[in-house]
Amino acid sequence: RKFTSTTDTTMSTSSALEERLSALLASPNFSVPAYLNLALRSSANHEEQMASLALQLQIKTQSCHDEIGRIGAELQAIVPRCAADVGRLKGGLEGMELDVAGLLAGMDDDDGDDDDNNDNNNHHPLHTLHSLLNLRTHLTAARSILAAAASWDETVHSIPALLSAAPPKLTEAVYALSQLEAGARALRGMPGGGREERNASLAKLRSQLETLLKPQLLHALRKMDTRLGPLQLCVGMYGSLGKMEVLREEYVRCRPGEIIALWFSFGGGGGGGSAKMKSDERQLHDEDGTGEEDETKDFDFSEDADDGAPQSTQSTTANVTNAKQFIDFLPMFYEAVLELLSKERNQSRLVFGAKLSPSIVAQVLMECFKPIVNSFEKRLGSLCPAPGKGYSSAVGGGAGSRGGSGVGGMEAIAAAYESTIQFLSLAYDQMEAWDGSKDSADAKGVDSSSSDPTSDKSNQALQTIRQAFILIASPFLPYQRALAEAERDPMGEAASMVAKDVRSVVSFEDAAERLGGLAPFMFPLAEAAINRFELLNSGYNAQATLSSIDALLSDHASELAIAMGSLSGNATSDSGPEFDEQHVHCALEILRIAGLFKRNLKSFEHSVRDRLRVLSNQMLDSVLEDGSSNAEIPDSLTPVQIRAMLAKEACAAASAAVIDDGSGVKFPSAVVELRRLVGSSAKDAKTTLLFPKALEATSRLARSCQSFVFEVCYAIPERHLRGISALPVWKQDGSGDMEEDSYGILPQSFITHVGEHMLALVQALEPFASDSEALGLANEVMSGVKDVAVQPWKEFVSAAGCASSGDDSATLDTLMAGKSLSKHLLDEDDATDEQPTEQDDNEEDGDVESKASTAFCNQWLDVVGLAVTGRILERTMRIPRLGRKGAEHLAADLNYIRNVFTALGVAGHPHPLLKYAAQLVILDEDSLRSRIASRCVETDSSETLDVIRRAELRIAYVRSISV
Repeated sequence: RKFTSTTDTTMSTSSALEERLSALLASPNFSVPAYLNLALRSSANHEEQMASLALQLQIKTQSCHDEIGRIGAELQAIVPRCAADVGRLKGGLEGMELDVAGLLAGMDDDDGDDDDNNDNNNHHPLHTLHSLLNLRTHLTAARSILAAAASWDETVHSIPALLSAAPPKLTEAVYALSQLEAGARALRGMPGGGREERNASLAKLRSQLETLLKPQLLHALRKMDTRLGPLQLCVGMYGSLGKMEVLREEYVRCRPGEIIALWFSFGGGGGGGSAKMKSDERQLHDEDGTGEEDETKDFDFSEDADDGAPQSTQSTTANVTNAKQFIDFLPMFYEAVLELLSKERNQSRLVFGAKLSPSIVAQVLMECFKPIVNSFEKRLGSLCPAPGKGYSSAVGGGAGSRGGSGVGGMEAIAAAYESTIQFLSLAYDQMEAWDGSKDSADAKGVDSSSSDPTSDKSNQALQTIRQAFILIASPFLPYQRALAEAERDPMGEAASMVAKDVRSVVSFEDAAERLGGLAPFMFPLAEAAINRFELLNSGYNAQATLSSIDALLSDHASELAIAMGSLSGNATSDSGPEFDEQHVHCALEILRIAGLFKRNLKSFEHSVRDRLRVLSNQMLDSVLEDGSSNAEIPDSLTPVQIRAMLAKEACAAASAAVIDDGSGVKFPSAVVELRRLVGSSAKDAKTTLLFPKALEATSRLARSCQSFVFEVCYAIPERHLRGISALPVWKQDGSGDMEEDSYGILPQSFITHVGEHMLALVQALEPFASDSEALGLANEVMSGVKDVAVQPWKEFVSAAGCASSGDDSATLDTLMAGKSLSKHLLDEDDATDEQPTEQDDNEEDGDVESKASTAFCNQWLDVVGLAVTGRILERTMRIPRLGRKGAEHLAADLNYIRNVFTALGVAGHPHPLLKYAAQLVILDEDSLRSRIASRCVETDSSETLDVIRRAELRIAYVRSISV
């Protein structure tokens, strides 16, 4: 095999060299040095090459001698018959005869020359050969002129006889006409008249032939399914006449008749439309398109049922059925077209040859769809009205509709488009004659990008296929160019239905179950919208589609947040049921739903970003690019490549400019915008949010769920602490030693209820926290959860008498944290009270899940504990008068709740201000005055210290201590 390949390569190289040498000999720019350099350039052994070259030149010289002799003999036979016509050329011919005779005599003398004479003048034989070749060319031209002049009249008179024969001898007549046309071209430059007469004769004969050939062609086209011989004969005759375009047009026009009949037979056309097209095939191909318009009227999903409600209901059912049938019919129709293309591929190769076959198949493909494009667009409009073309009679287009949503929606449009893309990919595979053109170019050693006829024909066929693809997909153009608008109404209707269901959730008992099913409802719809965007737009107009989906998810999250607020109000109302552990568990389930929504949003955004990044690369594929005449012809086209090309054709007109992407590389503006939107890589931090409104709405939803859980967990302490400032016990004045009497004072009932609730809250939180999956979802929305406990502390600061300032949040955060307050309080050892608890918590043994569960429970206990602490301090500040006995009761209550928080073991509890308040209410008057007076000399002037100072003043005031 290797030897055979080497031999073939050597022979191919030698043949190419001989062709170039022969071309140089016949060239007017011939020179001996150039000839010798070309002949010896590829040889390593010049002596052998010179010997071989000398032998070849001798053979060629002898061949020229022989051919000149034959030409001379033919001239001797032609000249007598043309004497009358060439009298004016007599002088020239006599001189030519003398030259030929002298040349022949000189050639005979050269044969007897000595070899030494040839060695001294190596260039002389080459010059002689060059002269001989030029002479042969001139003699050949003279022979054709003389032959044309001699046979013109005879041939002209023979054609009418051939045409009048029964049957007409069309083949001989075509051959005779081709001879006349060749003779007319040879005589074109001759002096004398007759040119106009010859042209008129040719035009008349051509017209007669074409008139007689037309019925033959139509008959051959009708019979080509059973016999190809007559059609091949017509191809030969039309080729001889140079009218192959006429034959190809007629051939292509009659091929898709059955396919068009199949299209219009669906949807009410029946057999009548098919019979009409079969009886008159060309009626469907009128340029004005009136034929297909009449047929299109047979098809309508919305059957004009406007007389009453019963008919409307029946029409709706029938239209939905027709829509589904059309979606099922479309792949069957495409299968029939593919079957026709498969047959056409083989037949066109037999009839027109391998070079013309791809172009013929592409034209047949285009002709299959030209008459049905308008009908196709109307059928798609019945499935889903195109943006800006709402169908008032479409199903669902009643008085309360929004212009009609069609009977299939964008899902049906996407299904039809996907079938179309798959069909186009398979249709391209039917045009496999690319292989023949590329193989022939490779065999000749020709670069596929060079301007040779084979390459031009292939590129022309490729552009024909591109035009056919654009034509077939043109009914989808309105949906591609305004996809976001087309999606808006169907998705808006779905969102409205879900919003109604969300608003109907008012029962606390089944809220978790119902909201759990409604919360993720929009993500499958958004995923389907992204799928349709990828299918129809392939990355173009991404911002509009993303904004539409962003608004959809944002509205859904907002509806969920509103529902959470309503549930929170119902759950914490005075008329509501008593709270128990099940209520806490239901509230935490709501929190889990919010976490699931946020996780789904993050996952969806990540998935969309990856898909858009892939689309940005696919948008750079230049397959079937318009104007790319030197592009490499692909062996096959994938559906991804086809939909990218069609999306660019439909959507990229406004973004065809090429701009810098910021790195010095220029790309189409649509690609640059998409890459800036999604980032150049998965780790690129310079990316914008794809769904900013949805993310913001999700944050609001998370805060609503946090507030809901907090309200449920905090409802009982709030209820018991709400009216304690007005208790009469605070005004009691006792007698005797305060420290001795305090041993018998017990906590009051309101504070014990609060303490018991805090201890029971641990058991209410633990079952939910033990579920690792639910815990992971809840932790998604636990960020900033302490903010829900701020309100009691705001009221505490206000009750202490502090005016609000611009930095209230920092002051509140410092007060709630409590870590930096010990230096302003009575005992310096307060800072060590919480350390063992926090340290012990950090040293607990256990697995990761146990630690996560404990952290979650402690987080909520911390939030509720902060709220309880803030409310107790606020209520304390609002006691109007505090007697000695009342102060003892208040100190006992504060110490009790401190002990409860200590038992819970939550870091940061009990809050140092609780102990400080318990100390202040029973502190002797002198010590309290001294404490307040010491604040005046402190250098710290923070707002936190001002709150503590005003709290001290307030306690002194309610205890009736003058300062």
